[in-house]
Amino acid sequence: MNIPIPDVAELTSALGGEVTSLQFVTRGGFKAVFKGFIHENMSEAVKAIYIPNIEDGISEELRNELIARAKREIELLGSCTSPSIVKLGNLTNRVVNVTAGTYIVYSEEFLPGSELTASISKENKPNPQRLLAVFRFLIEVIDEMIRIGYVHRDIKPSNIFETGLSDRPFVILDMGIAYKMRGTNFTQGPLPPGTLVYMAPELLQPDYKDIMDFRCDLYSAALSVYELATGIQPFASQPGNEYATMYRILHDHPRRLKELRNDLPENFCRIIDRCIRKKPPLRYATLKLLNDDLREVKS
Repeated sequence: MNIPIPDVAELTSALGGEVTSLQFVTRGGFKAVFKGFIHENMSEAVKAIYIPNIEDGISEELRNELIARAKREIELLGSCTSPSIVKLGNLTNRVVNVTAGTYIVYSEEFLPGSELTASISKENKPNPQRLLAVFRFLIEVIDEMIRIGYVHRDIKPSNIFETGLSDRPFVILDMGIAYKMRGTNFTQGPLPPGTLVYMAPELLQPDYKDIMDFRCDLYSAALSVYELATGIQPFASQPGNEYATMYRILHDHPRRLKELRNDLPENFCRIIDRCIRKKPPLRYATLKLLNDDLREVKS
């Protein structure tokens, strides 16, 4: 859905003067992202989540789900303590009505840098140290998600932000479709939301809610590192051909990482290959077992 972007001046006014120097940055999904100053402090990322009306052609059920999902993401970010996850900003969430429509607006920290997708190409071959750093960072993210009782479900290169900061070189973004393992959830339909080519195979099963756990995130994390290492997304098919993509996810086995990157440590390649196996029991049963193997990798 190509969401309408709220007018900067109108949005600034609707926020009651709490935000100054508001500038549009980008949009994605149901979000429009702006940069602005909150209470004259440092700049923050102001996020406006579009809430469609029934007139937009969506059901009331879906509208309520989008509202609940937005509130859940904000609540989740507030409960995270890991520096590997983007932090909430100083603008508390509120519903804003402007000419373009209805939005839930809040702020997060504004980070320097760019998405990891900018580093991916078949010509660019990151060294072992960089790949290991990215993977260890993603394991930290998964560990934090386990601590607070969620599965992220949307780990992918475009949600990994490379900051260039020595103390926080990478930060994960976008908790919009995170799944609470115990308690009320808002996911509707036969398949979960998310980015198909990074979904673990079990998420394509009708009973995915009963079998989903942290190993889904582990699969997506390893697949993202595989793509960064090789420049290849092994399950991508022709745009718009979701059935072909789903078939490849369920049945195709990527080439062993060592075959494509002979310069990488053998044990690191084995770890990545293991994490993207089709069946969850063939991956790691715990993060401790994974971290024990990672400690043996010499970068």
